[in-house]
Amino acid sequence: MNPVRAAYLSFSCLIALGLILTWTTGETHSALIIFPMIAAAGVYTLAPQIMWWHWKRSPPDLPTELAPLLDRFDLYNRLDLAGKREFRRRTFLLREATHFHGQAIEEIPPDIKIMAAASAATVGFHRSEFLLGDFETIVLYRHYFPTPDHEVLHCSELHEPDGAIIWTLNVFLRSCIEPRKYLHLGLYEYGRAMLLLEPELRATLDKRALEYAQIEKLSGFGETALKEYIGLEELDLTAISLVLYFTHAEEMKALQPETYTTFAEALKPAYV
Repeated sequence: MNPVRAAYLSFSCLIALGLILTWTTGETHSALIIFPMIAAAGVYTLAPQIMWWHWKRSPPDLPTELAPLLDRFDLYNRLDLAGKREFRRRTFLLREATHFHGQAIEEIPPDIKIMAAASAATVGFHRSEFLLGDFETIVLYRHYFPTPDHEVLHCSELHEPDGAIIWTLNVFLRSCIEPRKYLHLGLYEYGRAMLLLEPELRATLDKRALEYAQIEKLSGFGETALKEYIGLEELDLTAISLVLYFTHAEEMKALQPETYTTFAEALKPAYV
């Protein structure tokens, strides 16, 4: 049972018992009323931490209507049953740990939240501690947007000072649904966040990062098309290579075997 709900139920019963005894005996049973009320207030204050502790111990599986979205992620499809269960567990926890904000968007669709969380679960699946530091905020726009760091219109940005990732909603969703047609923006930005947290991993992968000509031969994503697609002139080639490791594994294995081997050894899944 939900521990917060169970605590409220227990405290309510004690308060009700105290009120009944007070009414039937004529004696005040304040301990059965006041202390549970104080405890309930404490549980209310600490509810997020209590639920996080509970979910880490016994995370619920994803709703059946949302779980098929994970089939869009090649890593998930390659995992065994235990790995799939761990991937779903991490996706659930990452979704709960992420704050989603819409710019002129009243409500963030559930599938968007799952796609974002599954992207984070993918790039960090080699980590035992899979939360990606302070990168807990997602901001979604309806259109390409400028920011103080990049005044041109673009659709994807990692804003390190605020621990935020910013996307154009429809472009992000399309990249998740068709990752072989569009560069997967979820893996790209979460990959950049993960590489910031792990400078040694960044140094290892930088040595085998693909150049634009290799990227185009492997995936069909040309330099000009990628820059126009994201809207920025400077892109992270290591992060793009990381994306292709997850979305174009067979092509990378055939055309860039050394890069594939380096990435595979550095990103071995970590789960029990």
